[in-house]
Amino acid sequence: MKIKRVAPADFECRYMTAVPPVFKTRDTPLQIFDIRETAAFISLPTPLYRPDYNFIVHLTKGTASQQVDAAVKHISPHDVLFVKNGNVTALLETSDDVEGYVVIFEDSTLRHLLSKEKLVRLFSAGTVIPLPDEASHWLTPLFMLLAREIYQPAPDLEICYSLFQAALLKIIAADKGQHKSVNRSSEITFAFKELVYKHHVEERSVAFYVDKLAVSVNYLNRCVQQTLGTAPKEWINKVNIQHSQLLLQDFTKDIAAVAFELNYEDPGYFGRLFKKITRLTPSEYRASLMQSLS
Repeated sequence: MKIKRVAPADFECRYMTAVPPVFKTRDTPLQIFDIRETAAFISLPTPLYRPDYNFIVHLTKGTASQQVDAAVKHISPHDVLFVKNGNVTALLETSDDVEGYVVIFEDSTLRHLLSKEKLVRLFSAGTVIPLPDEASHWLTPLFMLLAREIYQPAPDLEICYSLFQAALLKIIAADKGQHKSVNRSSEITFAFKELVYKHHVEERSVAFYVDKLAVSVNYLNRCVQQTLGTAPKEWINKVNIQHSQLLLQDFTKDIAAVAFELNYEDPGYFGRLFKKITRLTPSEYRASLMQSLS
């Protein structure tokens, strides 16, 4: 059984105590939420979950901490956090004075709005992008206009898409680490990551991804090492263990069952790999989950 991805409405019913009716999730491929109005209704910390959408968080005031895969990201005013479809994530904490916007959007929205080069640049960007003050102040009224249009009884999605496209282009242009041109190595790594998120449970062999990408093993190793700082096999294992952390939240499953569900024939090997990546055994990780719930 594959783990169920969390849709926007799932987040609302699972992790929020209540929410003002105007901010109810909508059945649109692009949505926006005012953090000041919604943060108080989220039960923190949320459990780890895997969203079936992308989202960005733009803070204008206060601070927040978000786990993205194995790392904890601290967000300050003028930062943009980008969480991609496929990442494992959890909102850990927010300050009482936090303000800004969360925009959630589907992959199809990105492909509609950005060229291939811009798309790869965005997905190659760091998880947290610090914006210059000017760029951050430029985004705020744009997101206010987007929110106003989205919550019309009959929103004009073309207007919404145009506003969001402008926001994405501003973020990409302001990201100082992305001014270099997108190269073939970045494109291959981007495609590799997307394939791993889709197939990692069934396919952990690097040969599978080499075949899908029509490149050599050495070339894939070089691309992934240059872009992610790790070998392809290590990245596949990392994604698989992150998936196991989600499965371990179901306390009705024993650890061996989680290992078998992820196609590890030897639960002992799974446990050793889990500890190598997380520095905890599966039992210790589950105990930490239970302690946080007590």
